[in-house]
Amino acid sequence: MTSPAEPTRIEEGRRSLFAAGPVAARILCERRFLRFILVGGVNTAVGYSLFLVALAIMPTTLAALVAANILAILFNFVTTGSLVFGARDPQLLPRFFGVYAVAFVYNAIGLAVLENMGIRPWLGGLVLLPGSVASSYLLNQRFVFNGPARPRLAPSDN
Repeated sequence: MTSPAEPTRIEEGRRSLFAAGPVAARILCERRFLRFILVGGVNTAVGYSLFLVALAIMPTTLAALVAANILAILFNFVTTGSLVFGARDPQLLPRFFGVYAVAFVYNAIGLAVLENMGIRPWLGGLVLLPGSVASSYLLNQRFVFNGPARPRLAPSDN
């Protein structure tokens, strides 16, 4: 627990954002969805990169998807939990994995269907991203970080 005079991690992060550009930083601090989009862009790049590397070294598309997803989920929990929702409580990790289990099934079925249509897995993964991103945000917001364990970033945070 921090004392009232000691800044929290979120406050320190906000200060560094404001140093970079006050107007943009204020908007990012006040709008959770915009933070999600920004952090999600980083998470997507990391997750898709992991998927491409896994495709190169794993024997099957499914094995690549499993390996890439596990590593990406751990990375995403830290970034999404702390930067978007203001929570990194490890007790939320099982629910976070549950959300990504839904995304995994979506991607596994989608990749299988697209591969059967002759679409290569690297392109199929890209095609499936928008649906995966949208459902992940909604499920994280409602199922993982919408409980009493989730601290509020700001009174107007949405």
